[in-house]
Order: sequence, then C-alpha cells, then structure tokens
Amino acid sequence: MNAKLQNINWTKKSGILIIGICLSAMALKYLVQPYRGTWIYQYGSMISLLVFYGGILWSLINTILLISKHKTELKNNLIWICLSAIPFLYVGIMMAIAMNQTIE
Repeated sequence: MNAKLQNINWTKKSGILIIGICLSAMALKYLVQPYRGTWIYQYGSMISLLVFYGGILWSLINTILLISKHKTELKNNLIWICLSAIPFLYVGIMMAIAMNQTIE
C-alpha cells in the first residue's frame, strides 16, 4: 500500500484530501447546531462555511491542474480527475437543482 502511494503525485493525493475536508466541514456544520445562540455556533458555522467553500475552490483548481498535467494520458487518469471534481460537481448540481425548483 505504501509503495502505491509513493508513486502518486501531490495533485492526485490532494484529490482525496479535498473530499475529506469538504465532508469534515459539513460534519462541523451539523455538530455546532446544538449550540445555537452561543459563540461556539457563531464561529463554528463561519469556519465551516469558509472551509467548505475553500474546499470547493481547491477542487476546481486541482481538477484543472490534473487535466492540464495529464492531457496526453487523460484516459489513464480519469478516475483521479473525477475524484478531484466530486466536491465542485456536488455544489454545481445542487445549485442547478435549486435554480430549477425556483423557476417552476
């Protein structure tokens, strides 16, 4: 397992890290809900939003870096590109659904 991870460059490793950061930010948002009205909720909610949207931005940048770095081997690295794009695609799809609901 360790030998496999040594052959992976930092852009591929950060694709996994991005998903973990976004999931932990979403978990933090729900963990501070019982403390509504206190400073824990106020700061925890703000930190959660900043980390989540920072992860989304990082996801977009990392996906663009992976695509530009592996233009010739796009088929071989498609799983890493999709893995890195999951948080960005999640927000994009949720926004499209929300916009569609308000139009109708």
